[in-house]
Amino acid sequence: MTSAEIKKRAEDLGANLCGIASIDRFKDSPAGFHPHDVFKKTKSVISIACRIPEGPVEAENLIPYFVSEEIVTTKLNSIVFDLSMVIEDSGYAAVIVPSFPYDYWDEDQMEGKGIVSLKHIAYYAGLGYIGRNSLLCNKKYGNLIKLGAILTDAEPEPDEIYTDDMCESCGNLCEISCPVNAIADKHVSQKKCRPYSEVKNKRGADIYTCNICRKVCPNRNGIGKI
Repeated sequence: MTSAEIKKRAEDLGANLCGIASIDRFKDSPAGFHPHDVFKKTKSVISIACRIPEGPVEAENLIPYFVSEEIVTTKLNSIVFDLSMVIEDSGYAAVIVPSFPYDYWDEDQMEGKGIVSLKHIAYYAGLGYIGRNSLLCNKKYGNLIKLGAILTDAEPEPDEIYTDDMCESCGNLCEISCPVNAIADKHVSQKKCRPYSEVKNKRGADIYTCNICRKVCPNRNGIGKI
C-alpha cells in the first residue's frame, strides 16, 4: 500500500491525523520497547490520532472530559483495528499498538509504559512534537488528541519529522500550573500525578480529576487558536 492509500483509508474511517515512520527511526528505543520487540517483521509504523473535543476541557466538572476521553479512545481503537484489516487485505501484515493494557509497571514510581511508546511513534511519524507537559502536540489540534498505531511489514513513504517547538514562548505554564509539581524537563512524575488526577469517586468509578496541563497550554487546540 502507498502512503496516500493508507492515509485516505484512515481518514475515511474517521481518523483526524495519520503519519508514517520508517523502522530506522526507532534505533534509540529502550530495550524491550522497540517495534521489533512486538513484531519482528516491522518495516514501518503508522501513527493514528483522533482529536478530543475542546468543550469538555473548559467544563468546571471533569466528568464530561473523562467520558470524552473514553469515547475518543474507543473510537480510535476501532479505527486502528479496521485499518489493520485493510492493510492485511492488501497483502501485508498489521499489528495494532494499543494505549492499554500494557505489561510494564513500576510500583514504586507508579509508572506504566506501553508496549511501544505511542507519543514517540507519533513524533517519528511527523504528527507533532513532545511538549513540556510530556504530551504529543500537533500543529492543528494541539495536545487535544489521542494516539494509536499499527506495525506493518509494508514500506510506504515515511513522513518528515516535525522540527518546530510550540513550547518556546509559553512561559512554562504547564509546569507552573501543575498542582502537585509533577512536571519538569518534559517529564511527568506519575508518582505525583496519578494519586491526584486518577481517583475513584464515591460510587467506586474511576475518573480523572485533573487536566490542567492540557487546559493551560496556549496551543492546546493548535498554534495560535487561543
